[in-house]
Amino acid sequence: MYLNDKEKQEISKEIENLEQQSSAELVAVVTKRSASYKYISSLLSISILAFLSILLIIFTQISSLLLVEIQLFTFLILYLLLEKFDNIIVLILPKAYKYNIAKEYANKQFSNLGLNRTKTNQTLMFFVSLDEKYVEIIADDTISSKISNEYFQEIVDTFIADVKNNQLSNGYLKAIQSCSQKLIQEFPIQDNDENELTNDVIELG
Repeated sequence: MYLNDKEKQEISKEIENLEQQSSAELVAVVTKRSASYKYISSLLSISILAFLSILLIIFTQISSLLLVEIQLFTFLILYLLLEKFDNIIVLILPKAYKYNIAKEYANKQFSNLGLNRTKTNQTLMFFVSLDEKYVEIIADDTISSKISNEYFQEIVDTFIADVKNNQLSNGYLKAIQSCSQKLIQEFPIQDNDENELTNDVIELG
């Protein structure tokens, strides 16, 4: 659980307050990590193993059988350590690579959760991937046609700072409040408005 019950209720209430005045549908989605990165653990283990093997071959008279045994044992230990302390993998990966992974996952969830299939196409997803320190606001077609990405990016930049400071709940509340007036102005509530999506925070495993 990334947010306690009180924090979830506060975020849901903020979304509800917005949607009482705007036809836009806002959804908060948070996940611990956008990928398992298990393949990175394997690649890193193999790379370290290859380097150690070269050193052994150059500087020792080790037999082939013993070398294979050492390689297998070393690979197993390295892989298990990297699996246990998997945060190390996330820390050493390039920021651009992690962001690309998280961006792809965010777009996948926008579709998987059915956020792109509302009647009005006025959905806004606030997506957070905690380990990657990644935040994205994905807007459906109707919203994108009236509000620029640059506008949302300013909100995202502030939100990321809150995530880095372990202020996830505060980040969500500030982000929702920051765009509320704009959404109310561009997409005012309609008489036939229908709340198609949940106001509860969606926590992905």
